[in-house]
Amino acid sequence: MPLLKFKVSWEEDDATYRNIEIVSSQTFYELHTCIKFALQFPEKMEAFFYAIDDKRTKGITLSSTVEKNLRNAPALSMKKTPVGALITDPDQKFIYECVHPKAWTFLIEIITITPFNSDLIKYPKCIKSEGISPVNFGTSPNEKDSVVEIVEKYDLNGAEGFGDEGEDDMGLDEFDEGGEESQESFEGDI
Repeated sequence: MPLLKFKVSWEEDDATYRNIEIVSSQTFYELHTCIKFALQFPEKMEAFFYAIDDKRTKGITLSSTVEKNLRNAPALSMKKTPVGALITDPDQKFIYECVHPKAWTFLIEIITITPFNSDLIKYPKCIKSEGISPVNFGTSPNEKDSVVEIVEKYDLNGAEGFGDEGEDDMGLDEFDEGGEESQESFEGDI
């Protein structure tokens, strides 16, 4: 009974992915539940798995709503089908489609297959998480520009001479009235 490590990557942003380990005897429903938790999806969200080939042609369909595996049915049950039953080669890939108004789609591919030798660890589990979940995508506030942050931090908008009109191209006015000569008097000496 091998331990499978899958990479679940969001098709719209390949920087968003989760690595999940699962024992081959566990079901697709358990994988589905782990994916939902790792990506912060709604608990009651339904989904489909599709076994695909190298050309991404959809083959066997698994549904989270189907309860029994029936002959000639359009979809198999995630709850009744072990993950290892559909692993036909070490490069096996699946598509995971969410039944949600946003219709998120993920590519699932095998990273490694190793012998399972520990009953102490509970599987499936997410072992690596990268990128923002599609649920949170676009909801975080825009980061401020670093120049804007500096201006706000040091209150440069209200500083004297910063951004005032009437300055020359270099930002220099005539010298102060502390007995120093003005720029006009320098020009006359040349």
